[in-house]
Amino acid sequence: MGRGRRVWLLVLALTGCHTSTPVSPRSTVPTAPSVALTLPETQPIPPQFDAEGLPRYPTHKGTGPNGRFRRLTEADCIRLAAAQSSAANSLDAESGIPPTPSNCDAPTETLRRLLRYHTALELRNQAVAQALDRFFQLGDTEARTDLLRQAFPVLDTLLAKARAAVEAGVRFPLATADLEYQRSQLESQLVQAEFGSSLLNIDLKRRLGLPAVPAEERLWPGGDFRVDPEPIDAEQAVTAALADRPELRGLRALYHGLTPETLAELRETLPNAGSIATSSRLARLLARKRGPDAATQAELEVRRKQLYELIADRERAVADEARAAALAVNTQRLQAALARDRVKYWDDKLADAVKKLEGKQPGADLLEAQVRLEWLKAKAELIAAVAAWHRARVQLRAAQGWLAWEALGPH
Repeated sequence: MGRGRRVWLLVLALTGCHTSTPVSPRSTVPTAPSVALTLPETQPIPPQFDAEGLPRYPTHKGTGPNGRFRRLTEADCIRLAAAQSSAANSLDAESGIPPTPSNCDAPTETLRRLLRYHTALELRNQAVAQALDRFFQLGDTEARTDLLRQAFPVLDTLLAKARAAVEAGVRFPLATADLEYQRSQLESQLVQAEFGSSLLNIDLKRRLGLPAVPAEERLWPGGDFRVDPEPIDAEQAVTAALADRPELRGLRALYHGLTPETLAELRETLPNAGSIATSSRLARLLARKRGPDAATQAELEVRRKQLYELIADRERAVADEARAAALAVNTQRLQAALARDRVKYWDDKLADAVKKLEGKQPGADLLEAQVRLEWLKAKAELIAAVAAWHRARVQLRAAQGWLAWEALGPH
């Protein structure tokens, strides 16, 4: 958790009306037993990990993913992740409790509710950002896993021809052992990809409040995954972040709402709370009737200065966050364009290889298979670049605080 978020949550956590209850000290304080631990000396011989005895990995034969699937869109992800933020829901529920005169005075309660509202928005903003990041990771994983599966028939065809050539005593340009090694690598990549997909499903289901079981029921990302060709203006992004980020709006509300009346209730939320604070509500009430004394007014100025410096610090941090996110979006847009150009290169190569294969030119089958494998690799690089652009776009919207406002819907 970053320093800014810790400060922000501290501000809100301590703004509720409360009374301190003394805690009885324990009669005895347990101490850890003293244990002398001695380990034997040894020589730095690397540990030997052995996989002998394991059954052979089952050869991949499937043409698609297994299980049942539920379609998940970006809009679904925003809506569900925002609704599932328990911390934000708790703050909103607390604001639903009507204030009573014996609880808090009107100015302080109004300010407290405003702070809770913006804190809940900031929490939802972060929750949605984390869920969307997993959403695009899952889309990236599933799309590239599909390309892995498409590579198996190509390799298997080459492998079958290499084995047939060996049996017939005919020279073949690719060694059987090399092809088997490539296939083993492909199997390993597929296992890792399916493992990653399973982990993302577990994590994303929890963040969206979806049931964890049945485990074979998987989320399937859907929607428009195109890249916006327009570059991001970094300074415009910064301006939006400074204006819209819920965290900053809440801190500014606290700054402008700080008065002698609200200071008595909000003292503990600020750093280096002064010793002039009193816990007696009656004493504060009497003090308000007489008007703020010199000590209260002096503390108020100190607190305002502290808040001003805190806001300036967070504004700089938020501005840099938005600036960095805009830079990431623009960089990933260029990376996606370069990856697209590489795919176009292999598109042309593959089209030429297919023509040669259809014309039954010698060696065309081998050429077409090798070119197709390179084309699949280029497609995988393009998918990764596009997914990285979307993830950077999510970080920019989070830096601007827009994910929270999007979660509220039209209003």
